[in-house]
Amino acid sequence: MIIAGFPCIGKTTMAKKYNNVLDLSSTKFHYLIADDSLDEDLKGNESNLKPHPNWPQNYIEEIQAVKDKYDVVFVLARDYILEEMNKLKISYLIAVPEENLKQEYITRAVLRGNTKNFVLGFDVRYDKWRNMMLSQPAEKIYLKKGEYIEDALKRLKLFGG
Repeated sequence: MIIAGFPCIGKTTMAKKYNNVLDLSSTKFHYLIADDSLDEDLKGNESNLKPHPNWPQNYIEEIQAVKDKYDVVFVLARDYILEEMNKLKISYLIAVPEENLKQEYITRAVLRGNTKNFVLGFDVRYDKWRNMMLSQPAEKIYLKKGEYIEDALKRLKLFGG
């Protein structure tokens, strides 16, 4: 199952916990970097990085290459990625917070150590990102207050561990 997940829902945490879950970070596909081990540190500081010439096609190709190798693959939830997956008929779910949880998600970004630039950008774009995700033709997973993606998937009986 492919899940386009909203920021700060616990994608990376879940992927570190389970071997059958992949958080397909876009950083090494989007930018020319030698090492992607500092993904969280790079968020909000992308202006210092050189864009990858094959972006976003290289990321879409990687989604197709790994989608059947894991029970859950988390992918970047940006309109141009989702639109390309729609064109290619790649099935995915959208994981998005329920309404009125913006402050909880801003706090999550701060607590996980995101840069000030990321947190400020997240604050500004939160509603736009959420609305864009809601506009996609995919089935939605709504995260409740205090809930992370692993909790929601287990609640919905979509993942058992």
